[in-house]
Amino acid sequence: MIKFSFLTSFLIILAMPPPANSFQHETIVINPRITNLPETPAVVIATDAIIHNICSQTGNPETCRHTLSQFEGKPLFPKPLGNVTEMAKKHAKKTAKKIYALYDAIKDKKSAVKMRYNMCLKQYANAMNLLNKADKSLNRGEASKVKMYSSNAVNEVYDCDQELHRKPYEPSNLSEENKVFRDIVSIIYVICSIVSPGK
Repeated sequence: MIKFSFLTSFLIILAMPPPANSFQHETIVINPRITNLPETPAVVIATDAIIHNICSQTGNPETCRHTLSQFEGKPLFPKPLGNVTEMAKKHAKKTAKKIYALYDAIKDKKSAVKMRYNMCLKQYANAMNLLNKADKSLNRGEASKVKMYSSNAVNEVYDCDQELHRKPYEPSNLSEENKVFRDIVSIIYVICSIVSPGK
């Protein structure tokens, strides 16, 4: 059973509004506007070739291409990366609401499935907090930290998946929602690897 303090904190998180290979043939230059920062992301223009290369490394290339094609001709950092980060946050919030509804519908407090939903709620709350940290790092121009926090968020959702795959199985197919989350974050990971290589 979720303690009241955790449930209150979780619902507050849900209610929070969202904040506003190599590429030899592409020109990569350093962004002069943020050279005073410890980390300076490279300016990589989202050409068709770059988008194809990024999306071929993600969990869902079709979703990736649909997301990034609107930014063709523009730098990958910060706006496209910010757009994908926002997608991940919205999906995490939507999935957490779904998990809470499933949790709340089970009246048997000792139900194994209910306890697994409880664990997943905590893990999604952690994932959303990590994505908020990624968003702050994005605003500071720290692509490597965006990558780190996003990867940690995926680990939280992976742990949720591990819980759901234990018997007795839960019937709602939440693993599909978890996969969509991982697919979105894989776009973040690849973009960060390009604009901040070696980090």
